[in-house]
Amino acid sequence: MRITIARTAGFCWGVRRTVNKVLETTSDPDRSAPVATLGPVIHNPQVISKFEAQGVKVYQKVEDVPDGTTLVIRTHGAVVPEHDLAKERELDVIDGTCPYVKFPQVMALRLTGEGYHLIVVGDANHAEIKGVASYAKGPYTIVRPGEDIPPLPGVKKVAVISQTTNDSTYFKKVVGDASLRFREVRAVNTICYDTGERQTEVRELCDKVEALIVVGGKMSANTRHLAEIASEILPPERVHHVERSEELRPEWFEGFTEIGISAGASTPDDVIDDVARTIASFAPGGHAERAFHTPSFTPTHANR
Repeated sequence: MRITIARTAGFCWGVRRTVNKVLETTSDPDRSAPVATLGPVIHNPQVISKFEAQGVKVYQKVEDVPDGTTLVIRTHGAVVPEHDLAKERELDVIDGTCPYVKFPQVMALRLTGEGYHLIVVGDANHAEIKGVASYAKGPYTIVRPGEDIPPLPGVKKVAVISQTTNDSTYFKKVVGDASLRFREVRAVNTICYDTGERQTEVRELCDKVEALIVVGGKMSANTRHLAEIASEILPPERVHHVERSEELRPEWFEGFTEIGISAGASTPDDVIDDVARTIASFAPGGHAERAFHTPSFTPTHANR
């Protein structure tokens, strides 16, 4: 059995940047204040557990954060009122918002300020989209990927942006539909380049393997999208989304010689490697190949 690990599998630049901010903060000898994050810093349970073991607490609201706490803003950003409250309370805030997430935030502010009705293609319940929408200074509509633009009576000019982890096909559909419905349409592609690269590689990998394992948090939008894309190419029963190696089942791989592994942008390399080793143990002579490898996540990294 040959196991091919996608070159792009593992932490993206933005996630690694935020994780490192937390590690640097907890290991700073000059900082005695407790450290917390506003919401889970990334959508990966293993990373969150490692941080919690180091004493990093997770709070959903700024009002619940104790005075004197160093607060790290999650990769997905935060809503404007939470930023304002943290400033009002004079908390020590470290902004871990991914720069690629800041881009749609800035565009939401600018485009609504220019009089556009903002259309955001994304999941209204996702932390990133809640944050982006909070920057709008005028009316906005959130369109779930794959759904149609709702009736917008009286609207003549719209601007369309996207959740950074969306499949580009959803964004293109909304832009195309908008161009036929409204007098003026401005489209700004806010999809992260890393997301598009991972999705392209999954499509290419699915043409070469018989089954695909997607590794990452069940709450991770970009990881779920990878599994959805793979299920459109391979038979859905050959695509499995797992968070850890313990979820793997030997029967998933019976009779197959080519297995692929992809992973979301918030999945640590050591988790991916553990999944690959476990799959290889299911078959004599099983081995894993990876075109590109980055250092595994370990809390001791930042303490050196």
